Amino acid sequence: MALQRILFREPDGQWQGLFFALLSVVCILWWVYFGIVLNGSHNMLFLGIAFAFYGIAESLQPKQYRFAGALRILGIGVLGVFLALLVFVPDKILG
Repeated sequence: MALQRILFREPDGQWQGLFFALLSVVCILWWVYFGIVLNGSHNMLFLGIAFAFYGIAESLQPKQYRFAGALRILGIGVLGVFLALLVFVPDKILG
């Protein structure tokens, strides 16, 4: 019940959504440079995608709390997949 209140609450607003969108852009640019150009690890891609979902969720209208909750769950799911990949195939993720 407490998890449902946390995930399916009203979005916090445009400023927090913009903050997470900015974090997403920074993480994806970091991944492009270090992951693709320098052939490094790909962990920032997962963080960038998760921040993007969370940023979209926070920038929605207050009435769309269910869709915001679904986007928050999707962002947490991306991080869960990232952790599972770190456990099972760490050499592919860490470079």
